[in-house]
Amino acid sequence: MGEREFVALMALISAMAALAIDILLPAFAEMRTAFGLAPDATDLALTITLFFVGSGLGNLVYGPLTDAWGRKPVLLGSLALYGLAALAAALATSLTWLLIARFVWGFGSGGPRVLTQAIVRDRFSGDAMARVMSMVQAVFFLGPVAAPLIGAGLVTIGSWRWVMVFGVITSTIAALWSLRLKETLLPENRRPLSARSVGTGITVVVRHRRTFLLALATTFLSGSFFSFLSSSELVFADVFDRADWFVPYFSGMAVVLGVVSLGITKLLKRFPAKRITLVAGATLVPIAATRVALGLWFDGTPPFVLWLILFSLSNLCIVAMFPTLNSLALEPMGALAGTAASVIGFTTMVGGAGLAAITDRSLGESVLPLAVAYLSYGSVSLVLQAVALREPPTAVGEAQPALL
Repeated sequence: MGEREFVALMALISAMAALAIDILLPAFAEMRTAFGLAPDATDLALTITLFFVGSGLGNLVYGPLTDAWGRKPVLLGSLALYGLAALAAALATSLTWLLIARFVWGFGSGGPRVLTQAIVRDRFSGDAMARVMSMVQAVFFLGPVAAPLIGAGLVTIGSWRWVMVFGVITSTIAALWSLRLKETLLPENRRPLSARSVGTGITVVVRHRRTFLLALATTFLSGSFFSFLSSSELVFADVFDRADWFVPYFSGMAVVLGVVSLGITKLLKRFPAKRITLVAGATLVPIAATRVALGLWFDGTPPFVLWLILFSLSNLCIVAMFPTLNSLALEPMGALAGTAASVIGFTTMVGGAGLAAITDRSLGESVLPLAVAYLSYGSVSLVLQAVALREPPTAVGEAQPALL
C-alpha cells in the first residue's frame, strides 16, 4: 500500500466516528417529530453524547487488544460492530432503543480511532508522525463536508432511518478496503493479553507525565469541540433563527478546517510540533475571551456574522492542536502505542463528552454558555500543554521501524 492510499485509508477509518455524527445532525428535526419530542427539545443531544461515551469506553478496550493480537484483526472486528450497531439504530422503534444503539455504535467507532493512531505510530514518530496525522486529518474533513449534505438528502428522499443505514455502508467499505492493509505490529513487540500486562501498560501510560498531561489538554479541547458538534444546530436555529445556515456553514467550515490541516503539515517542516500547538492555544484564549465579552454585551445574542467569524476562528485553533497534541502524546510510547491510544482516547472522549454535556445543558437562547466553555476549557488546556511540554519525551517500550 503506497503512502497516498495509506493516508486515505487512515483518514476514512479515523472519520468513522465523525461520519456517524455529522450525517445525523440534519435529521434531528424529523427525529424529534418521530419520537414525539418538542421542536426545541435537547433530548437528541444524547445521541451525540452517548456516542462519545461509548467511543471512549471502546478506546479503553481496543488498545490492549490490538497490542496483543495485532492491528488488522481488531480493526476488522470493530468495523463489524460499528455496522451492526448502525443497523440496530436504523431499526429503532423508541428513543431508548436508539440511544442504546448509538452507545454501542460509539463503542464500535472506538476501534478505528485507536487503530488509526496506533498504525500511524507503528510507521512514524516525532514530527513525521505529526505531519502524517495532519494529512490524515485534512482528508478526514472531507467527511464533514459531504456528511451533512448526504444526511439532508437522505432525509429528503427517505427518512432519518436511511441516515442510519449509511453507517452500515461506510463500515462495509472500510472493512473491505482494510483487507489490503498489512499488519504493522511486529510479533516481537506484542504484549500478552492478561490483566497484569494490561494493567501494567495502562499504569505506564498514566504515570508518564508528559503523555498524560497532553491527554488531559486534549480532553479540555475536546469538551469545547464536542459542544460545537452537539449544540451548534440549536444555536443556529433557536438563538439566531438561522436554521437554513447550518448545513452550508458546517460543510464550509469542514473545508476550511481541512485546508488548515494541510497548512499544518507545511508548518511542521519548518517548526516543531510543540511550538505550533502552543501558539494555537495562546491564540484561542483571547478569541474565546472576546466571544464571552460580546455575549455579555449583547445579552447572549451578539451580531450573527461577527459571532460566526469568531466561532470559526476558535475552531481553527482547536483543529490545529489536535494532530500535534496526539502525536506529542504518543511519541514516547513505542510498542505501547495501542494501549496509549486507548488511554488517550478514553480520557478525551469520555472526559470531553462530560464537559460538553455540562455546556449542552446550560444552553438556552444564548451563545454565552458555549463561549464560556471555549474560554475556560481552552485556558486549562493551554496551561496543561505548557507544563507537559517542559517535560522530556522519555521513551518507553521499543520503537517500531519505519515501514514507508
